[in-house]
Amino acid sequence: MDSLSQLVLGAAVGEAVLGRKLGNKAILWGAIGGTIPDLDVLSGPFMSELGELIFHRGISHSLLFSVLFAILLGWLIHRFNKTTSLVTRKEWQVMLFLAFSTHIILDCFTVYGTQVFAPFSDYRVSWGTVAVVDPLYTIPLLLSLTITAFLVRTKGSRRVVNYLGLILSTSYLLFTVYNKSRVHNVFENELKAQNIEVTRKMTSPTIFNNILWSCTAEANDAYYVGLYSFYDTVPVKFSRIEKQHTLLNNIDSDYTISKLRWFCDNYFSLNNVEGKLLFNDLRFGAYFDKDGNKTDYIFSFHLEEEDGAYEMIETIIGPPKGQENEYIDTFFARIWGSNS
Repeated sequence: MDSLSQLVLGAAVGEAVLGRKLGNKAILWGAIGGTIPDLDVLSGPFMSELGELIFHRGISHSLLFSVLFAILLGWLIHRFNKTTSLVTRKEWQVMLFLAFSTHIILDCFTVYGTQVFAPFSDYRVSWGTVAVVDPLYTIPLLLSLTITAFLVRTKGSRRVVNYLGLILSTSYLLFTVYNKSRVHNVFENELKAQNIEVTRKMTSPTIFNNILWSCTAEANDAYYVGLYSFYDTVPVKFSRIEKQHTLLNNIDSDYTISKLRWFCDNYFSLNNVEGKLLFNDLRFGAYFDKDGNKTDYIFSFHLEEEDGAYEMIETIIGPPKGQENEYIDTFFARIWGSNS
């Protein structure tokens, strides 16, 4: 989930655990705790593009980290922070554990993938029910925290407002689980109605909303991607994407390729654009024009081959340069449904 969502969730957790004793300082400490797991991005300058990709949402997003680092950091804060002597070591540790663990759980609701069981397993938990940025999740927490910050720490109304924000945001997450089950059935029926036989499929909401959903379905030699909005009045239009896996010479043995395949859960295609070999992560779907035709990929990696081995040169995210406004306008129009 985006950094703001994780910050306000951590802040709400901090307030829930320590607000009565620390007031607004609890919000601050909770926000810090909710942000810490994402500090793994600071390793970027010291790693390759591939290394950074693998490391993000790794050990810092694991249950082991939540337990051990909460114990250590809670002890350090209690030991050296003299201004918060009212808070016991155990209370610091509990607050930090909850801030870390709720951060991890929230990330699991997105499609990116979170290594909850690292370092014992590199399995990536990904439920794909909410977009990495969704204002309907973040706004209730942000509003409740803003109000909470102006209330006296001993007032019962302060805790009521904070818990209300947590209840509303959590209820929304549960609603997205229902949405996903509904959307999954829609795509499944559409594929059958169009006689498209697939071996597996995945669905996820598009950015900023939970109304417009993307589906990537895998057949033997191709993928089918399509969009569905709750406001659609016509059948889903699927675009066929050839896998083109034969563009790789050693797809089963190359280190870079194996890591990229792990990262994207083997939902990938390849294409060559003006001599540039692109590895496209299809979990994030594709861009579509106003007629529903696929035009580009949302998440791709530029690869280069040298001495029989592949190297990831750069990560490509977002619309082609110079076409951002066109794609944004088309996207927001598509959220409200397709009628033709």
